[in-house]
Amino acid sequence: MRELPNFRHLYHFWTIAQEGSIKKASEKLNVSPSGMSTQLKEVEEFFGKKLFERRVRRLELNEAGKMVADYCTTIFRQCDEMIESVRQARPRKRQHIRVGALPSLSSMNVHEFTLPLWKERDISLSVIEGFLDELMYQLNNGGLEIVLSDRNVERREKNVVSYRLKPQKIIAVGAEKYGWAKKGFPFSLSAVPLMHLTGKSQLRMEVDRYLARHEIRPHTVGEADDITFLRLGAERGLCVVILPQNSVQDSIQKKRLLKLGELKNVTSEMWALVRRDTSRLPVIKNTIYRFQNRS
Repeated sequence: MRELPNFRHLYHFWTIAQEGSIKKASEKLNVSPSGMSTQLKEVEEFFGKKLFERRVRRLELNEAGKMVADYCTTIFRQCDEMIESVRQARPRKRQHIRVGALPSLSSMNVHEFTLPLWKERDISLSVIEGFLDELMYQLNNGGLEIVLSDRNVERREKNVVSYRLKPQKIIAVGAEKYGWAKKGFPFSLSAVPLMHLTGKSQLRMEVDRYLARHEIRPHTVGEADDITFLRLGAERGLCVVILPQNSVQDSIQKKRLLKLGELKNVTSEMWALVRRDTSRLPVIKNTIYRFQNRS
């Protein structure tokens, strides 16, 4: 069995990846460029694969290189935590789990997913909202452990595992003054002011297909990325909205909103996206399993 690259080899490779060139990395670490090149060659020979693509004046990680770099980021972060804990002579830090979520997801779903993590004494939790591209960038670069998305990205993100979570029914709701729209639903949606999620949402695309399939041409008065914003607008009687049922269930029970009808065969999807190198961590596996199997 060939000997694994040592810590220095991996750190030099990782620095080249961060700097984008052997010259810049060698200057940063005060190592000769020839020495850096030799160590990079040894790492590539061990894995039996090239880890960089050569571009004009820059080295760019290929798919294999991105995988090794992600593992290196995790190794060095854990090493820093170890050093700090030992030097400070204190118990191991609580594990920090960072969850990214799309604003167009049901806040109830996000809350139910993260609630078990909030309750764990040895876990520190952060929940961050953002658009999918920026959240995926953070996930791939070690800035997040989980991304909650409305779509599966496994085909385009080779280093990501997608877990499909339980879907939710989609319903149209409005204030009491729109109660007449129950009759003749869904065609009555053509006669009400409708406010949508933006086109960045997978749910919006599904709703648009549903409306087109039934030849419904709604009077659209606006759109927003935030489900809470839409729900509040509907509660104030400004519009009718189409949202996951669990995101408006409390408003229905408190009689702030009326259910006008359900969009048959349309559901709200939620996926948990996790890097392959962290997908088997017990805290992540257990959190996803509990949510998938909740009653």
